[in-house]
Amino acid sequence: MRPRTAGGEDRLSALPDDLIRLIVGRLDTRTALSTAVLARRWAHIPRDLAELDFRVSDVLPPEYDRTVALRRRNMPRDTFLAEMLDCLMARCEIDTITAFVDGITGFLEADGGPADGDARRRAKTLRLEFFQTHDGGCVVDHLIATAVGAWGVEDLEVVARQASCDVLQAPPYRFPHEHDCLKDGLRSLTLGNYCMLPPLHSYGALTTLVLRDMAASTPLGVYQRVFTECTRLQVLRLISCCCAHDCVVADAPCSEIRELSLDQCKFMEIELRHLPMLVRLACCLTNTTKLVFGSVPSLMHTNLTFAAESLIVRKRCMDYFGHYIIGMPPTMTNLVLRFTGLRRWMLPAPPAKPLQNLKKLLVADLPANWDITWPRRLLLAAPSLEVLHIHVPCSEEEPNYGSMRLSSLEALQRHHHLKELAITGFLQRHIWFLKYVVNVCTSLQRVILLKDDGHVRYNGLWDWEMVGQQACPWSNDDEMVVRKIIQSGCKPLVELSMG
Repeated sequence: MRPRTAGGEDRLSALPDDLIRLIVGRLDTRTALSTAVLARRWAHIPRDLAELDFRVSDVLPPEYDRTVALRRRNMPRDTFLAEMLDCLMARCEIDTITAFVDGITGFLEADGGPADGDARRRAKTLRLEFFQTHDGGCVVDHLIATAVGAWGVEDLEVVARQASCDVLQAPPYRFPHEHDCLKDGLRSLTLGNYCMLPPLHSYGALTTLVLRDMAASTPLGVYQRVFTECTRLQVLRLISCCCAHDCVVADAPCSEIRELSLDQCKFMEIELRHLPMLVRLACCLTNTTKLVFGSVPSLMHTNLTFAAESLIVRKRCMDYFGHYIIGMPPTMTNLVLRFTGLRRWMLPAPPAKPLQNLKKLLVADLPANWDITWPRRLLLAAPSLEVLHIHVPCSEEEPNYGSMRLSSLEALQRHHHLKELAITGFLQRHIWFLKYVVNVCTSLQRVILLKDDGHVRYNGLWDWEMVGQQACPWSNDDEMVVRKIIQSGCKPLVELSMG
């Protein structure tokens, strides 16, 4: 051990508060609370943490989740080994629940002592993950009520996990909605996994709600209440949610929801019947076969992702885009279409009504074997379109089928607003679409053609930019052909970027 410095100087306590806060702010909650043993002045710093995380997964050993996944697959087959693993998981869960409850209890008791105004705890966000048991909810309820009522927490995330041990399994966690401080103080609420949705009509301050991993047995009324009861809700996110019914209908004429996101939700049909204030919509259609737009007069930004399970093989020989998306509103200004699912042909039926206000369009992960009718149909359906970006994933070889040509560039309907065309993953077969665009678009100013190294960088859900990782050499013949096509267009003075 090093000898103490002259006069017993405590260098850790001598650090400025701002530097201590910077150090503590980069630690997880458990470690930050432990820094109180380092020096006397560090004891009050964790009270300034704006975010608190209490997660049971931080206490569990790393091999626990791997063992649970193994047992869910009914592995190993040996009965003796399986029983031994079950006993180990049960013991691990019991010890973890005990340690977690004791830790929360000790934390609340330490915080409940007399303190001056400077030492009073203040926090804005609390993230809580725990095993739901028959007797463990009281401590969790106390922590939630104290956090919102005394510490000023406005953003709350609650994830209840179900124990694998049969003895420890309990009914879903009931959110403590009887506390008035929750109804008046919460601005954002996230409920995940094994939680029950509280009555929302009394949560007058709640503006953001996130539901995650809701079970397949969830009644349809739970989702209906979200749209109708919480009238001040502005942001709603459903992540990996299921429902006991096939169709989920959003019919809320009084709703103030402006942003709706459905990610990996296994709803067969989604109908947006009446959401008058909805501005931004993001849907990842995992198992959905139909998305119906009703009265959404304010919708401007839309992101639609077709995942693998969403393109269910039908009895008819061909699918149409219009079979999945019905009634796209003409108010949209930004549209993202992503195809991350099966690489089979789907006909692009144009929207029933022209997208009169659409300014920016991204068609991402476009299968390489789909022909040019896809972007062409969408271009014709959007007479005010100014930016068209197309992303084709990198493929080992160019497909030798489906390269439809436009004979004599028939049906040359002029387009007077398109200014920028970008194609990432440009293939030789896209020459025909390029020739079509430069001949019909009278305001074209910029053309960007990127080969295999290009990709899309997403800035949130509704904005993006095309990125070329490194320049890909073009042959002299290919470059000459492209430049000749540009010069032959109705507007020959176009900025051309090739990479």
